[in-house]
Amino acid sequence: MIEVHKLHDLAVFIINLVKINKMSRKYFIILGLFLAVSVFVSSAGIVGAYTTTAVWTGGGDGVTWTDPGNWGNTSSNAYPGASTTDAVLISTQTPTGDIIVRATSTLPGSLSTLTLGAANTGGPTLILGNGATISASTSVILVSTSTLKLGDSTWGSGNLTFANGNDSAIPFRFGTTTTAFTAATGTVTFTGTGSNIVIATTTYYNLNLTPTSTATTVTYKFGADSFSCTSGGCTATTTVSNVLTVSPGARANFNSTTLILSGSGTVFSKANGTFIANGSVIQYTSASATNIATGTYDNLNISGAATKTLLGNTTATSTVTVASGSTLAISTYTFTATGSTWTNSGTVTEGTGGKITLASATTLADSAGTSKSSFDGDARDSVYFKVTDTSLNLLAATAETLTCTIRAVSGISDTETVTLTETGVATGIFSGGVTFGMSGTDVASQLDYQGGGTLTVTWVDKQDSDDTGTGKTGTFTGTAPGGGGSSGSVATTATTATTATTATTDTTTATTDTTTTTTDTTTTTATPAVTTGPTLDSIQTKIAAAVASISALPANPSAADLTAVQAQIAAILADIQALQGTTQGAALGLNFTTPLSYGITNSSVTDLQNALKTDSSVYPEGLVTGYFGPMTLRAVQKFQEKYGIAASGEPGYGYVGPKTRTKLNELYGQ
Repeated sequence: MIEVHKLHDLAVFIINLVKINKMSRKYFIILGLFLAVSVFVSSAGIVGAYTTTAVWTGGGDGVTWTDPGNWGNTSSNAYPGASTTDAVLISTQTPTGDIIVRATSTLPGSLSTLTLGAANTGGPTLILGNGATISASTSVILVSTSTLKLGDSTWGSGNLTFANGNDSAIPFRFGTTTTAFTAATGTVTFTGTGSNIVIATTTYYNLNLTPTSTATTVTYKFGADSFSCTSGGCTATTTVSNVLTVSPGARANFNSTTLILSGSGTVFSKANGTFIANGSVIQYTSASATNIATGTYDNLNISGAATKTLLGNTTATSTVTVASGSTLAISTYTFTATGSTWTNSGTVTEGTGGKITLASATTLADSAGTSKSSFDGDARDSVYFKVTDTSLNLLAATAETLTCTIRAVSGISDTETVTLTETGVATGIFSGGVTFGMSGTDVASQLDYQGGGTLTVTWVDKQDSDDTGTGKTGTFTGTAPGGGGSSGSVATTATTATTATTATTDTTTATTDTTTTTTDTTTTTATPAVTTGPTLDSIQTKIAAAVASISALPANPSAADLTAVQAQIAAILADIQALQGTTQGAALGLNFTTPLSYGITNSSVTDLQNALKTDSSVYPEGLVTGYFGPMTLRAVQKFQEKYGIAASGEPGYGYVGPKTRTKLNELYGQ
């Protein structure tokens, strides 16, 4: 049966419509006839079903929702939502103040629709406070300058529930850009079970997507329109300042919008719920510790001073951005960022087993970073290895390091461990290299070779063992001992110089270079002693002694005293003459054309020793064996120091390269 007070409500609604819309007398008469028929139906006991529209008049206290007088009624409980589903229109603000629904007036029923404001009359402010909840089965519409608040400092927080289950329903509508919705600390819940229920893009405190049935998956789409995004944001934004909850049976489609999660702790709760990024930008922005929901993101932005921690394995398909001052904690999980642009201006930490999966770009290069696969050993090229992987930039304020091994295989094999240093504090580009040097044995921090050969780099991403890079092989040319240059093929038989287990020392009584074992050996028999020639130090010592002797002479020295001093002076002159050695530049007919280095044995080393021994200040031992051992190495170094070619710690020190060969040919050539 239709209740009489409902007919009364309808009459009030018609009267207000006439006032608001200035309806013509003709239409007023028609509506009056409709009202009369309704009364007749009621008096005849005919059962009917309809939803009335309650219009706010403010005729009661002007502020309280449950005051019947504010709705033009006099009977108790004659207010919308008391027991039935009503459509509610609140078009104007009353002079008394804001309209308030509070817990002491919780509505037993629900509303069909709630419309705040009208195009020509502005809009009221409706406050849901002190735990009150309004449920709308169809929609809530904010028009003109109306305002809906889920609480304030006086009344506390309230809640709003939308139960519209129609496909593509839009339960929460904003009529103009001047309307205002204030979430305060209230909760907005969408419970409908239709397809693609639209979520208004605005600011919420708590936002719950909780379908009443989990028999099928209900999709809630953020925004009714099509939006566009960049990595920095989209044309529509939704902010949840406390917790977004995607309940079981619900799926959130973020629909190319920006979702800002500014709360702390678990701000995105989705136990058995799911989400579709769909081109969106999701930002975790709290200044307090926050957990990052597990799932697949398109664009993920981390900002705020506190740590944001993964709750499980996570994927990003487009961009990942960690802002300056922020920390992303991978924990023990895998962050898959394959195909994404990873930008870290803050800090990224990884727990045991945690890793970022992002394919590295690797290449052989020269010292300038230009990709290169062929090198020249004789020119003492440097082989660099470059790794580009922004996910390895874990500390944006620090230039970090990696390591790799570079192996050269020619007449000998040599493997060097190389440190790769980040080219800047946050570039994610790492580079490091080692220089070629011809040698018959292993020389530290040098890529030793004999002839041409191949290069191989071994590198493994320190956080992802499946990432080993590409572009890690190359070739090089070089001179083999006793021969010319090589095209880069590996010698079929490797000849490696070995060092005897007996310690090698450069002494004047027991050490010799031998050509039979290509090793420096120490013996105590069968090797004649080698007399050490004078040096500048020994001459200076003798001069000091002579000066002391002269100073000690008496006023009338004896003949013996004078003879002794003369002998000292003669010895000094003899040492000086011996130190000068063979006149430099003497034509020995030698011509040095190939690099020579420690550990090799050939005729060019014999020529080198013959040249160096002519200068006792450089090669006082004077041994000619054809083997480039420690004494020959030291002689070359002294030669380079004497003529300003190289000094200790400089490239080429102890190596007979182009500059050293030029000086040797100048002094001992034709």
